[in-house]
Amino acid sequence: MNTAAKFGGFGAVIAMMLEYVPAQYDLYVALFIIVCGAAAAMIPPPHAGSRWAVAYQIMTTIGLNVGWAENHFKPGQSGVRVPLVDKPAAKQAVASAGIPVLNKKGKPEQSANGNA
Repeated sequence: MNTAAKFGGFGAVIAMMLEYVPAQYDLYVALFIIVCGAAAAMIPPPHAGSRWAVAYQIMTTIGLNVGWAENHFKPGQSGVRVPLVDKPAAKQAVASAGIPVLNKKGKPEQSANGNA
């Protein structure tokens, strides 16, 4: 399933859940979602083993920081920014250093010769 479909489905679930909120509280719920998104953008994510990792994950989800959001929390993973044209060379450099390159699901990618 592509990211747009996932985000659309997630947005539909949020919209359905908001129908159960009394109309006089709609503004407060919307502000809570905005505050969670803003806080997730300003607060650096905790390390994967932290007791705050679950709370941070919940906060980023409420703030709709999912999918391609810059601060979408991925425990135990980092991102190294390189120009798109240099991506293959960067992946090769990381792999030659003995560091596994992870796929979207957090599992090691298969290399060109079939090894993980």
